[in-house]
Amino acid sequence: MRSAGALAAVMALLASVLVTAGPTQAASPLPGGKSNWVVSVGYLDLATKNNYRNWARLGYYAFQTDGTVTTNYWTWNQRDQVQRVNAMTANCGGNVPTCPIRTVDGFAGDPMGGYQGTFGYTADGRLAVTWTRTASGTPLGQPVTEYWNVTTGLANGRAARITSPTFYGAYGNDVTIPAPGTFSAHANFGVGYGSNASLGRESRATMAQLVKDPRYNAEPYRGAYVVAKASSSVPATRTGIVGREGTGGAWTFGAASNPWKLCDGSPCMGWLQPNTSCASTDKDRVRYIGEIGGGRRNTEEYWCKSLAQGKPCYAYNSHPRPMLQVIDDAGEFQGWVGVEAFTHVSTTTGLPDSSWIEGYWGIFDMVSATLQPELPS
Repeated sequence: MRSAGALAAVMALLASVLVTAGPTQAASPLPGGKSNWVVSVGYLDLATKNNYRNWARLGYYAFQTDGTVTTNYWTWNQRDQVQRVNAMTANCGGNVPTCPIRTVDGFAGDPMGGYQGTFGYTADGRLAVTWTRTASGTPLGQPVTEYWNVTTGLANGRAARITSPTFYGAYGNDVTIPAPGTFSAHANFGVGYGSNASLGRESRATMAQLVKDPRYNAEPYRGAYVVAKASSSVPATRTGIVGREGTGGAWTFGAASNPWKLCDGSPCMGWLQPNTSCASTDKDRVRYIGEIGGGRRNTEEYWCKSLAQGKPCYAYNSHPRPMLQVIDDAGEFQGWVGVEAFTHVSTTTGLPDSSWIEGYWGIFDMVSATLQPELPS
């Protein structure tokens, strides 16, 4: 894990890099009136089109009124077969297994990349973000523009949202994949939330607050998850598709009958989620969320208890989900945006086995009702 000083320097880049970003840009209204954003972006397509070359990116966008914007991000590509790594130990007690919480390799360290660019608005009101340089100021060979739909006035005006054209929609396996350039030449799905709260660690809600604070512990956080995955579990007929599922659910962190439990000694919480859809007579899921690194970072991991086959922990094909917290102008937690970067590993060796169709690569939001996620009726 990188030092706190190194991370502070990276976060400072969001502001300082603009000094050397190039010629002064014309003044431009901040998107939704918000400067600091947490954003999830990905390229997700049918296996017949991209041969499992999906990728996901999670990071910060910082907009300035002079028309400039910067991003720093973590990113993962399916073909790299990125692995899970231990982030902390969840010792929550009760019926929650004491196990390592794993995240995707690299998320505990400093951001992996970044860009500088400019932003403006199209005639039909979309936000156009054009990346022109790397974080260090090297010009890109070809600028890349993202066209975002903007939703303003969320959380009583304390937050705003950006989405790609088909991020929201019906759940199922027939997601409309935008043509190249509709959203971006490189990415095809994205979602982000912005406010004027700091992007630093001081703005991040703790796990104890999520479990104990009445502002947060009774809220059912929900959203959409666009994911490249297998069409079914039937080996003879399944193909690689792009689907859309729901995130979160009716559960809350502080439910009196079955609450999440805080870890002892680590900044995390765990839950043995009852009667979910795991295939077995044991239908419980083990879920964890933990604080990781600096900034707004959290990490989630979940797995079917039945897969542990009587052992306390499952060491193989869990679902790891790096996430960034959504914090509104008042400093209140409103949920997350995140990514999933699921590499299938052998249950004999624990190493990636190039079983591409078994992967889950996607982006999601999981937010409060006050952020008005567009859920199917």
